[in-house]
Amino acid sequence: MLLILFIIGIASSCNSNSTEDDQKTLTKEEQFIQLYTLEVVPLFDEYPDLNIPEEIQIDKKDLSVNAGAAFGYVEVSRGLVELNDKAIQVFVLAHELAHIATLKQVEAFNLKSELSSGSETNDYKKAEYLADLMAFYLISKNEPKVYDLLVQKLVYLEDLLGSGDFTHPSGSSRIESLMKYIKEMDKTSKETAFSNRFRTIWSMN
Repeated sequence: MLLILFIIGIASSCNSNSTEDDQKTLTKEEQFIQLYTLEVVPLFDEYPDLNIPEEIQIDKKDLSVNAGAAFGYVEVSRGLVELNDKAIQVFVLAHELAHIATLKQVEAFNLKSELSSGSETNDYKKAEYLADLMAFYLISKNEPKVYDLLVQKLVYLEDLLGSGDFTHPSGSSRIESLMKYIKEMDKTSKETAFSNRFRTIWSMN
């Protein structure tokens, strides 16, 4: 019996080392694609019939941390691929897929199907707030360890999100919006906080 257990222990150790070695032999690009496929895409399993892009295209000239979703693929910057920060990579990718899932969530909440501009916040900026929120909600629900790391990196994330423009709110405004979700989640639940914050953003002035 002891001999059998010893052999099983050796086999488990070899498999573990093999997995670690395999991970080390993957290129940064291969690791990134694996992260997208195995950890980010499954975050959206609760949205049926969602046309999630399967292909990752890398802009090797772009050293910033950036990404964008298009029909059939997600384009990411070389800077994002080479970033040694899994939590930020997961958030950026989840944010892009959240844009695709927004209308599914609108249907689930029985909201009107068109996102209108407010007097102070246009529909482009509302879409960014909603994608941030959905990404944080799904990560907090399905990847709690990644979520905890993200919460610790809010200052860094704010800096990455930049000063904003006509279509994107500033990093400080986006983090402020996320903080409202985080604080309410501590008082109620993930689902209630998400629903309340989603509806608030949808009807912002």
